[in-house]
Amino acid sequence: MPTGKLNARIEQVRQASSIHGGLFNMWLMKMGVKLSRVPIPSQRLRLKLYRTIYGKKYPALVEDDLEHPLESYRSFNALFTRGIRPELRPLPEEADHFVSPCDGTVQDVGVVDQQAELTVKGTKYSVGSLLADTDETPFRGGRYAIFFLSPADCHRVFAPQDGMLEEICHVPGRRLLVHPPYQREEYPVFTLNERVVMRFSTNFGPMAVVMVAGWGVGNITHPFSTGLKRRSRLVQRRRFKDPRPVERGEWIGTFELGSTVILLTSPHEALTPLIAAEDKVQYGGGVFANGVSMTNGHRDEDPR
Repeated sequence: MPTGKLNARIEQVRQASSIHGGLFNMWLMKMGVKLSRVPIPSQRLRLKLYRTIYGKKYPALVEDDLEHPLESYRSFNALFTRGIRPELRPLPEEADHFVSPCDGTVQDVGVVDQQAELTVKGTKYSVGSLLADTDETPFRGGRYAIFFLSPADCHRVFAPQDGMLEEICHVPGRRLLVHPPYQREEYPVFTLNERVVMRFSTNFGPMAVVMVAGWGVGNITHPFSTGLKRRSRLVQRRRFKDPRPVERGEWIGTFELGSTVILLTSPHEALTPLIAAEDKVQYGGGVFANGVSMTNGHRDEDPR
């Protein structure tokens, strides 16, 4: 496969140029990302710019969902990384429900095979490669779900289940497009791209959340100190001496622009999906649960 550094870089430029309609527009987009932290001086100008971008280029924002009034976000980056009013994301009462880690669209959902592989749009990925060569054994036979975040989605990522953050790892890489139509077998985007891997222990076994950066992502950040010194060429890993407790629905990471989140669970015979490919999801909504299955898009309770 032509996955060498030069080939991947050329493919990254080709994809970005294609989605933006040419090299000049791609350059404008890249400059926009670099300037996204610059404060916009007046509330009136912010409203005009935000409602132009969201409403013409991207779907309009639901302003009633925002934590703060639209005009109070001083920069595009502040708006990209916004929160949602917590009361709009109630968590399931059932403790065995794994919840969606983000707002977005389900690209795929399935089971990791006994070779610790999953297939997405014809591309095979080993769990070991996704997790930067850490132990894949706990995830064989487990569930996976892949969520694509559009530029209009909330860009924060949340814990799918109560647990302990055992390890965090930064993997440097490319910024190939993660948009499903652009994914190609020759360029396995989820293992070529920059990403952050978070591994947790939970009452339901090990769990991993992988944040995959895509084209235009300015950074991946966290609302707590990770202790990682990120390098442009070397994988950096930190295993916490005292694992950090997290609660289901707790904010654990942020994309500065949209990308993809991959959720991996350990195997459970009764763990079944509440979602299907192409579903729109919101963080906090149930994605996996014990004793529940999907039939023609409807939830069926296990009769046992």
